Amino acid sequence: MRTLKQADIFTGAFLAILGAATVVASTGIKGVAGETLDPRTLPTIVGWALVALGLGIVSIGVRYQGEAKYISWPTKQGVLRIAINIVALIVYFSALEPLGFPISTGIYSAILFWYLGRYRVWIAALGGLATGAVIYFVFMELLGLNFPLGLLELLY
Repeated sequence: MRTLKQADIFTGAFLAILGAATVVASTGIKGVAGETLDPRTLPTIVGWALVALGLGIVSIGVRYQGEAKYISWPTKQGVLRIAINIVALIVYFSALEPLGFPISTGIYSAILFWYLGRYRVWIAALGGLATGAVIYFVFMELLGLNFPLGLLELLY
């Protein structure tokens, strides 16, 4: 991939395939009697959203008619950004059970707001707090999904 057009087509196709695989995999999730929301619902929605977004990115790449925009990536800074994202994601998944879904998501979001967005620490912390609160209320309270609460179990 040397041009942005090629990168868009490749990335969009990858996301669409990943979304289709998610939709197919979600059909194998077994439901449990008495659940307020079928466990297949969220993965199916995410899968279809990935398919739609991927196809949209492919469409943008295919329709682009302008001058070729060449990509001079990855630089050392780009590789470092990817490595930090991967490490942050591994730490996030490791923290899901002990800290709980809302708290670990809030911390993960705050770190990435700060590092990738170059926001001040207090703005990133507020963004992480807001993300954790939205995650808690939307997924756990509103939709009634059972994600690990971690430290929040102490409050119940």
